[in-house]
Amino acid sequence: MENKKENAVSDFMKMIKESWTWEKLTEEEKTNFEKSVLWSLNQKIIVGNYKQRYMILCALYHTFLNGVGYTNENWRN
Repeated sequence: MENKKENAVSDFMKMIKESWTWEKLTEEEKTNFEKSVLWSLNQKIIVGNYKQRYMILCALYHTFLNGVGYTNENWRN
């Protein structure tokens, strides 16, 4: 079954909100990431088919985590 491209953002957000890295973020950081995703949508940065959109979101989250100092599985223990 093919995933609908319109669902990529909600599917991605659901996935990361269940991740251990999301749990380590502060409430402010979570809000900032969500704002970044909304900004990216408004700027038409998140485009393409489902897989392409999902991969753009993965890159955004990876970059965001690097920006808040993510290092490895021992981060913020």
